[in-house]
Amino acid sequence: MTKVKSVVLGFSGGVDSAAAAVLLKQQGYQVIPVVLDLGGADTSFLLERASNMAIRLGLELLVEPAVEAFSKEVVEYLLFAYTHAQTPNPCIRCNALVKFACLAMVAERLKIEKLATGHYFRRFAGVSNKSEVTFLKACDKRKDQSYFLFSVPEKLLQRSLFPLGEVCKDKALILAAEAGYELDNYRESQELCFLNGERYQEFLVRRGVISGRGKIVDSQGRVRGEHHGLQNYTIGQRRGLGIANPEPLYVIKLDYQDNRLLVGKREEAYSCRFKVNQINWLIEPPSQPLEIECRIRYRHEPGLAILNRRADGQAEIEFVSPQFAITPGQGAAFYHGDRLLGGGIII
Repeated sequence: MTKVKSVVLGFSGGVDSAAAAVLLKQQGYQVIPVVLDLGGADTSFLLERASNMAIRLGLELLVEPAVEAFSKEVVEYLLFAYTHAQTPNPCIRCNALVKFACLAMVAERLKIEKLATGHYFRRFAGVSNKSEVTFLKACDKRKDQSYFLFSVPEKLLQRSLFPLGEVCKDKALILAAEAGYELDNYRESQELCFLNGERYQEFLVRRGVISGRGKIVDSQGRVRGEHHGLQNYTIGQRRGLGIANPEPLYVIKLDYQDNRLLVGKREEAYSCRFKVNQINWLIEPPSQPLEIECRIRYRHEPGLAILNRRADGQAEIEFVSPQFAITPGQGAAFYHGDRLLGGGIII
């Protein structure tokens, strides 16, 4: 008698999770869809959509409360980061400390080994040695989400399935539609999913992140204006500075210590060197300088760089060519070709 294969699937009821469920069923898995209740603005809508899609697929939906974890690990972290003049990426932290962590807890309760999500990402087990697992960009490079997964612990990625890793987005749409998904109601997920129709600046003020006004200073030390709180700006920003100048000025630094906003010409927003902490390695940590390709934000084309590990667990990275707007708080993902090596947070 063949043993039934089971898998716990992160399930929002959206196109990608629906397509992932279809593919997993085709592969012979008993799929347990789990929607995480994060307490966001669209909770009721998302739960109804997930429930309806689970019924169409003939699956029994589980709802896992995750409001407390999301508030602690994501929202509170964002508030702290913005208070300290950083620009965090919530999805990176949420995937590692909320989504995969909560799915793993459900799987452990149900005594199920395998996890799955609808991320566009690939996990490849070696043919000769199944313990040799590598993690790769998705085949559909337009939708590749490897950047958002570098911080997920390796032990969780090893037991995870990513059925959309080999699938293009158009194919996922077709799979979901054939399973009954209503594409007229389709929309992509939002990065700041906890905002209730307000701008993130309004959210920060409501939650008490107010650094106060301060000076805008150029690279020659001249005062050029007044900023409205460092939490409202990010490295590389050009619009909204309120400065008249013959050529555009860009934010080149958020000076948290002196509450100053430093601006300069576009070329002054380029740099080569930076440090990262909170590093999560998906390979054996290198003992020697390592040549990598480094991505410093989601839509950034990875640049060639040299990584040097430090004794304190941080790493120093130097790009071969200067890169625009290296931003504290953002993630830095390390690659070798399509292979994801790990990553950390820019400091």
